[in-house]
Amino acid sequence: MTTDEAVKIFSEIETYPPLMRASARAAHVGKEVDWRATFFSGDMGDGQRVFVALRHEASDKVLFAHVRLADHPWLQSTPRGETLRVQGRLADIGPLSIDLEAVTLAQAVAVVR
Repeated sequence: MTTDEAVKIFSEIETYPPLMRASARAAHVGKEVDWRATFFSGDMGDGQRVFVALRHEASDKVLFAHVRLADHPWLQSTPRGETLRVQGRLADIGPLSIDLEAVTLAQAVAVVR
């Protein structure tokens, strides 16, 4: 799912009455994403897996994911606001956040449009 597709989906979900949005969001769980997002925050977790929080322009929700630190050692020095390429799968879309699974990240300098 590209950013343009995400904007369309999240706009569509917002057209539903609040108590009907859960089923509208659930219809998109499992879809693959390839987005540009900005790094917001993180936590080292157990030292092997890092919890990251990202912001995506298509939604006002925060994106949450766990990634292996060994695959992304540069995350330790990544400043808030840096643009990253996020590839993964939608695991859950809640009212305030989006959980991603099977996530890989790339620094913006490596992003090819």
